[in-house]
Amino acid sequence: MKIEVAKRDLEAALQVVSISASSTGSDLTTHFVFRTKDDLVEVLSNNGRLGASAPFIAKAEGEGAFTVESWRLNKWIAAVEDAALVLEAKDGSVTATSPKGSVKFQSLDPSSFPYWDDSFDGAEEGVKLSAKRLGSALSHAKLFISDKDTTSPKLAVTEMLENNLQSTDKGALALVTLRKKSGEDEDGKATYEPEMVGSNLRIHGKDLAQVLSFLSTCGDEAVQLREGDRALFLEREDGSVFNVGRPRHAFPELDMDESPDDPHWWQLKTSDLKGSIGALAAAAAREDRRMTFNFADGMVSMEMTATSGSKNILHLEPLSHGSLEGATSMPEDGFEISYPYLLSLLSQYKDDTITFGLHPQVDDAGKHRGGWTRFREERGDDYFVTLLVWLI
Repeated sequence: MKIEVAKRDLEAALQVVSISASSTGSDLTTHFVFRTKDDLVEVLSNNGRLGASAPFIAKAEGEGAFTVESWRLNKWIAAVEDAALVLEAKDGSVTATSPKGSVKFQSLDPSSFPYWDDSFDGAEEGVKLSAKRLGSALSHAKLFISDKDTTSPKLAVTEMLENNLQSTDKGALALVTLRKKSGEDEDGKATYEPEMVGSNLRIHGKDLAQVLSFLSTCGDEAVQLREGDRALFLEREDGSVFNVGRPRHAFPELDMDESPDDPHWWQLKTSDLKGSIGALAAAAAREDRRMTFNFADGMVSMEMTATSGSKNILHLEPLSHGSLEGATSMPEDGFEISYPYLLSLLSQYKDDTITFGLHPQVDDAGKHRGGWTRFREERGDDYFVTLLVWLI
């Protein structure tokens, strides 16, 4: 089997399949597999959890398949000139030729590669949407997903439940609704409906980085989702495919507060909030993550303990604030949150202002028992919600 291909075309295909190739070991998980299929030439990789394939334009002689160790081929590609390249498999080795000469690579038995043709064909074709939008949703979920795979496996995944992508690590909860416009209400405001109806996408947290890497290769194009019993397939418009195994443990069903209004709220400038967090954290102990928020005399106060033991307090003037009539009162001493959660939220937050939606909780005796802060944001048509649990 012999393949002639332009360096740029081969580089583009290898960029995709490198995402799911292992960097250590001596088996097929560390190799690219080249094959001809239905008048198509493609390259594949699989590391046991993730797989990828990418077709490319090439002139092929003969049919079949061969493998080349991934890091070696990537290194060779980076070293040779921009020209037509030839890969020729014969007698268990692959000769790679550029205009300046040839090198030989070992080829393993490609028949042992775990091809996923049948699984892909059997997967149900789902929604097709912008790769950037899906990437934005998964990036948000990734911020607040649990890394306690052993003790809390159900929280180590993000899953689409009731048309919402959800993740949590118990300290924070993320929810993203991918939406499309459905019309207008009586006031002329746009109305929306969920775009991921019927989807049960489920991805393990340890695989999200690679999924996001694949989505980044799609640019402004759309990606087609195919959901199977054991794997999720993401198909690019050029036919490149990325597949990720479906985790066995399902995300738990959570009792979500979906009330449209917050009992109390403060609206702040995003830049003021970021700056104040940085200033207070600079004077606090490295391991201290607790930041106290309160409201008095028309000002929002932020407080942390300095390394000297004294209290550092900064005040921010809210752009607006208010409370619903009859709402549960806020605790007199304010509330504490782990500020790294807030910084994670702000790292992807797009608006110039941010609203703290405050939800205090009391027991039957009327004593405050914690609560949470809700942040809501619209990015285009999509809706992002983050809940940060108050520390007790």
